[in-house]
Amino acid sequence: MKWRFSRQVWLYLASAFSFGLAQAFAALFLNFYLRALGLGAEWQGFLNALPALTLALLSLPAVALARRISNAHTLKVGAALSLVGTLILATASGPGMAVVGALVQGAGAALSVVAGSPFMANNSTEETRVTLFSVQSALMTGAGFVGNLLGGRVPDLYAQATLTEPDGLGALRAALLVATAFQLLGLLPVLGLKPTGKTTREGRSFAVRDKRTMARLVMPNVLVGLGAGATIPFLNVFIEGKFKVDYASLGTLFAWMSLATAVTALLQPLLVRSLGQLRAVLVVQASSLPFLALLGFAPELWMVTVALFTRGALMNAAGPVYSAYAMTALPEEDRPMYSAVNVIAWDLGWAVSSILSGVVRGRVPFGPAFDLLFAWTLVMYGLSVLAIYLGLYRHARRTQAIPL
Repeated sequence: MKWRFSRQVWLYLASAFSFGLAQAFAALFLNFYLRALGLGAEWQGFLNALPALTLALLSLPAVALARRISNAHTLKVGAALSLVGTLILATASGPGMAVVGALVQGAGAALSVVAGSPFMANNSTEETRVTLFSVQSALMTGAGFVGNLLGGRVPDLYAQATLTEPDGLGALRAALLVATAFQLLGLLPVLGLKPTGKTTREGRSFAVRDKRTMARLVMPNVLVGLGAGATIPFLNVFIEGKFKVDYASLGTLFAWMSLATAVTALLQPLLVRSLGQLRAVLVVQASSLPFLALLGFAPELWMVTVALFTRGALMNAAGPVYSAYAMTALPEEDRPMYSAVNVIAWDLGWAVSSILSGVVRGRVPFGPAFDLLFAWTLVMYGLSVLAIYLGLYRHARRTQAIPL
């Protein structure tokens, strides 16, 4: 593996780690925080979907912005908006401010996501690209390990200091304020990023040269988004409700899942070397499906724990390899557009299924609701693997236009 990255890349990776810490805190406690604000399952589904909807709506404008002011400057604006959105969410007193915070946070995420992969692609070579994308993913998930491990204890520490309950609004708000502090730390290295000079100030901002390859690359992620939104944002609610796990134990559980994902992501370049990029993605994602079924339907916590670690590691670790493959398969001018279209497709699927998940959980008893939702997720993930095989792997094997 090639680890010799430029200073610009290391600055970006430092910010990714800090933002990963913030995301871990927010993801662990958001649903419980919303519940403490008095918002039920339907509101939780809507507010989990809202950043994804904002991402989808703003991704194309983000492409135009990135092509005109550079990916580096777009990342700066995105990081600042993410910070503001998290702060608004952490200080919300009701659904109105929570919606505003989620919208601003989604706007920042749109800019960061659209510009992130092209920035890494422009600051790497084909020789180092898979390693870079894997390291970035490993840092994000490694930050999830630290964030979940520490985050699970913040409400308890706050409760002890203030003689209140750890599941009270004040304790959960303290955890989100810590997430805001990590967002601020992540903003600092982003401010040092510089444009590569590869900007487009004239011409059609939304032009796509290779539409067929773009469509083949996006379709599997549409299916994953449709499946993931139904269950993944609510895994904390599922495990807490089914097994009566406290916040500290829940944080530890998700922390070890993040660490397993980080280690697997770092091993992906070795798997790519022996199997090729698409074969590696197919093997890893197909292997995750039995563990997804175990996660949703196993009756014992230890079985769910094993499934949680293994499924998360396998499914998420394939992401950087797939992203690196997409950056290689597409011409340079299509890369920001792919990031945007991929975000739109994935997040619309995520948003729709998150909202429907909230409706289902609000109207169906806890156990049957999650049985139905996990079955839906399993079907969508299976179809995604099939789409990669039919739309990308078989096509690439026939044409040999791009490496497998």
